[in-house]
Amino acid sequence: MAVVLKRIAVQPRLRLRLVEGHRPHSRPCVKRATWSRTSLMVGLLAFVTIQAFTNLAIRREWCPVRDPLYFDKLALFQSTAPEFFAATQDNEPVKVLFTGSSRTQNAVDTGTLQTLLTSQLGRPVSAFNFALAGCGPVTNAVYFRRLAKDGAKPDIVLIEVHPVFLAGQRPDPPETRWLLPIRLRPEELPTVAAMGFPSQPSSAVGWRGWLASWYEYRFILVDRYATGLRSMPKLNEGHEPDAHGFVRAREIREPERMVLSELTRRQYQDYFPAYRPSGPGVAALRDMLETCRANGWKAAIFVPPESAAFRGWYAESGSRELETLLESLSQEFAVPLINARTWVPDDRIGDGHHLCGSGADILTAKLAKDALAPWISTLKPRP
Repeated sequence: MAVVLKRIAVQPRLRLRLVEGHRPHSRPCVKRATWSRTSLMVGLLAFVTIQAFTNLAIRREWCPVRDPLYFDKLALFQSTAPEFFAATQDNEPVKVLFTGSSRTQNAVDTGTLQTLLTSQLGRPVSAFNFALAGCGPVTNAVYFRRLAKDGAKPDIVLIEVHPVFLAGQRPDPPETRWLLPIRLRPEELPTVAAMGFPSQPSSAVGWRGWLASWYEYRFILVDRYATGLRSMPKLNEGHEPDAHGFVRAREIREPERMVLSELTRRQYQDYFPAYRPSGPGVAALRDMLETCRANGWKAAIFVPPESAAFRGWYAESGSRELETLLESLSQEFAVPLINARTWVPDDRIGDGHHLCGSGADILTAKLAKDALAPWISTLKPRP
């Protein structure tokens, strides 16, 4: 022991090591701590960068995430009917565009329609069905503006009237169930607000969009890019259109038809009592007619078929108001009113307002022969 103490006394370096103990090992610990902090900062920066870039890509619409229903249908429209987006040329077909909800999407076989009209008019006709599930008048008014900006040049546009979607007696019109704020561009919010539609900016528009875009758009991102993680059916599943935008529904027989009709009644039961066509739906209908007028598109108001039971669910006074409203708009904008509510037998209507495939065949043939061919034949040829 005396020898050890003597060595400590004469060797300061050894004394220093014994006193400070772990100092020889402190430098690696400092390096590890510095590396951990650096890794954390780099990881955080990478995460924020990815979130911000995702948000930028969605805002600039480099990827079809904001409103995939519209983008997918537009891509199909542009690829299968490019004549609607081309400069006007001599001897090009008459271009007929249908818009609306799944009612029209299931009701008008535009591939067959253009063949029938070409034969009946003796001139080429091109038709496309741009109707989409859940798209009421406010959504379609927004889509009209988008189509015009995207370069669509239809000659004739048929504007669907879904009477339930015109219900304005409640502060929450039916379309609020489908038209979520996240689907709208920021500049479109004032447009729908001017129509009286209750829509607040999505949280994705603010800082959460930049720092947590994967969370804000999680359902659409999973549906489109991580299909293996989906726990729900694919978006728009069962509504996949053909090359002309039409979706042929399966045949429905009794007693399934009664079950489906009852489900439909429950879906809209809050809007049938005291039914009154007013509010955002009517404002949006006027907006679509104005958009057609501004762009030189010939418009027509189109009311798809409903079963007798469905038509009986509306308040009687509201049904009379609807007829008066549509007649008034037809006269004000000098557009035809094609009221096809009773054109198809009830046994060809699956759930009270969506046509079976055979019902679509009946409507398409009657629409071409009795409504569109006589009207188009009276229109002046384009300059």
